[in-house]
Amino acid sequence: MKINFILSDLDGVIRKYPSERDTAIEQKFHLPNGAIYKAAFEKSILQNVVCGIITDEAWRHLMADSLAIVINDKATAQTAIAEWSDFPGLVDQNYLDFIGQKFPMIPIAVLTNGTSRLMSDLRKLGIDQRFRRIFNSADIGVCKPDPKIYQHVVDALNCKPNEILFIDDSMS
Repeated sequence: MKINFILSDLDGVIRKYPSERDTAIEQKFHLPNGAIYKAAFEKSILQNVVCGIITDEAWRHLMADSLAIVINDKATAQTAIAEWSDFPGLVDQNYLDFIGQKFPMIPIAVLTNGTSRLMSDLRKLGIDQRFRRIFNSADIGVCKPDPKIYQHVVDALNCKPNEILFIDDSMS
């Protein structure tokens, strides 16, 4: 078996979001601990944004609405979510360097459960041109771990599944 592509997840692998940042915003706005995470990752809303049913902007409005119910203060919720949203994450340069050094001749593609804002974030991080292909669930309309998204990648890369080394931060 020959590996022809490295396929990497983005969030939790290439891009990190320090939890301390959420905590600092929650403290700044006197929010309950974990309130931002709970609002951001409410399962049905998150599923809709990463499958492209709603836009990133709509998701963030829904997050602010959800948070406003918890704290009974819409203006504070909107400001807190706006501040939380104004951050594209941090690049794990050590990971990218390691992959580049260990597999210098193998192209890297990304598969992520992302939102409609993905390419903008990648440009802000300076890594939008680093990958052969970027597969975003919000564009494809199917999310990991649905087998259809993996089949989409295999078809788009015109290869067999066993020719791809997939690196993810989740066993699912």
